[in-house]
Amino acid sequence: MFDIRLNEEQRAFQQMARDFAENEIKPIALELDAKPNWEDRIPWDVLKKGSQLGFRSFVLQEENGGAGASDHLTACVVAEELAAGDIGTAYYYMLTARRARDWFELRMTDEQREYFIPRFLEDDTYFTTVAIHEPDTDLGFDYFTETPADAEFRTRAVEQPDGSWLINGAKNFQTVGYLAKLIVTMAQTKDGPRAFLVEGDSEGLVRHPMSKIGRKIGDNAEIFYDDVRVPPGRILAAIPPRSDMGTHVTIAAITLGLGRAALEETVKYTQERRAGGKPIIQHQAVGLFLADMATNLEAARRLIWTAAWAKDHPEAFADGSADWQPYEMMATAFTGTAVQRITEQAMELFGGMGVIQGMPIEKYVRDALVQKHISFPFPTRYRIAEALAGHKRETSPLLSENLG
Repeated sequence: MFDIRLNEEQRAFQQMARDFAENEIKPIALELDAKPNWEDRIPWDVLKKGSQLGFRSFVLQEENGGAGASDHLTACVVAEELAAGDIGTAYYYMLTARRARDWFELRMTDEQREYFIPRFLEDDTYFTTVAIHEPDTDLGFDYFTETPADAEFRTRAVEQPDGSWLINGAKNFQTVGYLAKLIVTMAQTKDGPRAFLVEGDSEGLVRHPMSKIGRKIGDNAEIFYDDVRVPPGRILAAIPPRSDMGTHVTIAAITLGLGRAALEETVKYTQERRAGGKPIIQHQAVGLFLADMATNLEAARRLIWTAAWAKDHPEAFADGSADWQPYEMMATAFTGTAVQRITEQAMELFGGMGVIQGMPIEKYVRDALVQKHISFPFPTRYRIAEALAGHKRETSPLLSENLG
């Protein structure tokens, strides 16, 4: 049903990302992860080099300064390779890249593109984030209960006489929220929620990095808005859910890269470590662990590639030649759980060395805990269950606005 084979261009992107991860990202990842101060963990030189290679912009069309690789499968292939070097570094590139396609090319007005695209292309450290989640406004729901129609964001935007807007409120857990130079902020207006294009140097905008157990090189931030003024004409147009965005499947591919790095490091270690007069990889119990790790990793990759193919070929489902399933949600949920288990199995095979700080497996376990937490939220399982039950829940704009 699905013919998923990488073409020559995709293999070229894959090799470029693999070389960059191996030569530039991975050699400094453990050192940066161990630094106590968050600002010291930002890989500025690597971020600039990767930007110059096009990892922020490759999804844009050539007339907009990209490589025209807008398909989701290419993004997933690149994401896996970069994350095998370091998962936090991969987030900077991949979320920014997918949003560049969705925001700049599909939603922005001509005037907005004219302003933002040159800034994005000319600055190698121009990353983006979306600010949706905020304290105390998470919505509780079950499979068949509709979201309340009067649910609202606490972050508020009030239009001014000159057509500008003032935003007040707070957001938290925003990935790449500390470094982002463009923050698409969801705020409540008198006419409902709107997405505002907020620049990172706006007066009244305050950001604090959040300390995490893992993925320490990639930031998550609290963002505070104190009379942040947004100029007229800076509202981002909305398009229907399940748009071109594809950040869920991209995040699953990032998680996959982490799992692959853990497996590769474990195979190498078990070939070098000797016990009972032979490398431990020759012990049956070790071999069974490695077999399970590799099988789950490949199962995750098949789900991710299928999900990417499905997003790239909606016509296959429209004409009935393929049966639709919530592949993107399945890939997200399965990969987060599988990779956490893979890293735990890797730690067991490393024995005592697996819990020593400075060893790669100890970092991978911490990174995987963070990934499972963000890859396996309740909405993911709800959507899978709803698809199986044939139920489509109506959601409020707080949940249906697909900004990634």
